[in-house]
Amino acid sequence: MTQMGGGIKTPHIDRIIRKGVFFDKASCTSPLCTPSRASLATGKYPHNCGVMVHDASLPLDQITYYQLLRKNGYRTAVIGKTDLHKDYHYYGKNAPLPVMYHYGFTDPDEVEGKMNLAFYPVKEDGTKELVGPYQRYLETKGVLDSITKDYHKRLEKLPVWYAEKSVLRDEDFQDTYIGRKACEFLEQVGEEYPWHLMVSFAGPHDPWDPPEYALSKVGDIIYPPSIEDDMQGKPVWIKKKAQNQSYGLTPEKVQNLKKHYAASVVAIDDCIGRILDVLERREMCQNTVVVFCADHGEMLGDHNLFQKSVMYEGALRIPLVINIPGYTNESRNHALVELMDLAPTFLELAGVDYNIKEMDGVSILPLIRGEKKEIKKFQKSELHNTMMLFDGRYKWIRNYNDEDELYDLTKDSQERHNCIKEKQDILAYMRQYTFRS
Repeated sequence: MTQMGGGIKTPHIDRIIRKGVFFDKASCTSPLCTPSRASLATGKYPHNCGVMVHDASLPLDQITYYQLLRKNGYRTAVIGKTDLHKDYHYYGKNAPLPVMYHYGFTDPDEVEGKMNLAFYPVKEDGTKELVGPYQRYLETKGVLDSITKDYHKRLEKLPVWYAEKSVLRDEDFQDTYIGRKACEFLEQVGEEYPWHLMVSFAGPHDPWDPPEYALSKVGDIIYPPSIEDDMQGKPVWIKKKAQNQSYGLTPEKVQNLKKHYAASVVAIDDCIGRILDVLERREMCQNTVVVFCADHGEMLGDHNLFQKSVMYEGALRIPLVINIPGYTNESRNHALVELMDLAPTFLELAGVDYNIKEMDGVSILPLIRGEKKEIKKFQKSELHNTMMLFDGRYKWIRNYNDEDELYDLTKDSQERHNCIKEKQDILAYMRQYTFRS
């Protein structure tokens, strides 16, 4: 984002920020798509909502804030990637088992994630079994075979840092499609019901294949270098992961990846601009809360790591901006907040009663209203093999069956010095919190 530096211009995200509160220490409750999105939906940590790995579906007995909004008269729509389920036959509103209605949506227009787009059953006669609406759209355009071939090549034969423009036309690019569908919803939504719309772009996400026009817009900027790390004090699994992911890597290839990442962000920003334009033209801005956030970050070569699934800052930190018309103005808030806190925040904004004890998340509104300076002492993030606890200064990373890590982010913001041996007192106090919670 423009606000964070790095050379990317995001004029439309800036429109949200200019009248919103930017939470610059926001974190995800899991640096992986599926657990993070399940946590957002339920307001719970991954271990409490039953989703700790990428291939798990959100259990059907879990209560989502989408269900609570719908129960209280809201029209609830989602356009884009959800990652709430992993069964192929659940994809899309036309699926044989459209589970998105159960999760609480009245208008589910779900698309596949980028990692799933090129994979679908094919019958013996060569007929494709397409369930997702975006796959069907690409088939009608005659370009599904080309993107399938390209993605199989990227995912099966090329390194994670490989980046090249999309084989699709600009108008057929996945995030462009999602943005267009969001605008179509906003053009037709009526005033008879209050509504909640989640626009969930697939990017920025590998495979790195932004549309050609977006690459032209970013030009040849020199991006900040990635964090170099001698890996002393890092656990074995991180060292192996970095070694595997950085094989064949050069500074030029990292710059190329960052250019394609920037172009992916620019393409999304353009979509956001068109969405905001519809809100303005239909005079809905004054009674519509706009929130910009993400499910996780991206390492982009820091510590020779890419993608996510680690507890370092690049993967853990997310953008979070809340714009409440007539209430918020451009400002920064440094309090510790987590993605799952949006669930109770949305319910409070909508005036919907809910059982506070059933959620781990805490409403962010007291921070926005100035009633509190903090709503929690710690941020927590977790995966099946690792857990992170952060108190605003110290970050403890617990690696199951491997070496733990402790970083003092006030002195070591790049997380290069594992100080766990010298800071046993800090570790002891953080362990006590973990056992209490």
